[in-house]
Amino acid sequence: MWSLREIRSVVCSYLHQVFITEPSLAKLVHFQGYPRDLLPITVAGIPSMHICLDWIPELLSQPEPEKQIFAVDLASHLAVQYALPKALSVSRLAINTLITLLGVLPAKERVVLFMPVLPALTRICLAFPPLAEDTTGLLLQLGRISSAQAALGDKSAEILCHEVNQTFSSLLQKAILQSRVY
Repeated sequence: MWSLREIRSVVCSYLHQVFITEPSLAKLVHFQGYPRDLLPITVAGIPSMHICLDWIPELLSQPEPEKQIFAVDLASHLAVQYALPKALSVSRLAINTLITLLGVLPAKERVVLFMPVLPALTRICLAFPPLAEDTTGLLLQLGRISSAQAALGDKSAEILCHEVNQTFSSLLQKAILQSRVY
């Protein structure tokens, strides 16, 4: 366990130096993508990751759902790590992008996009409670659409509807009904 932490530290330190030296390399790496499981490690371990906030809007506008999912997930981790005005702006853009996509995507693509980003919505609201209203509106709309699609016999929409309910509960517990007031 200790050696794994040491290796992570060395790798993150190296990447930090590389990203500081050549910021375009950071953009290239993130546009190519990497496993989303590594985002908590990279955001926490590489201090220069905040530079990603500059081009997440461009990543969100990519037509591939994988890139959009990666962008929302990255934005959520950066929002938790760096509660900066720029992170708030990028998080708001991510939510607005999801609201727009909800209205235009067909049912199958909706499931592909929204299933992986639901946990990111809770993180965003945890970092920025003022975004909870827009996020709950998105979840309510997504829940209604998924519920209607599930009533037509679509099993994937039924699963999405269940996940939306779980995310809504998580959002309430972790971000909205906190006893700590900011």
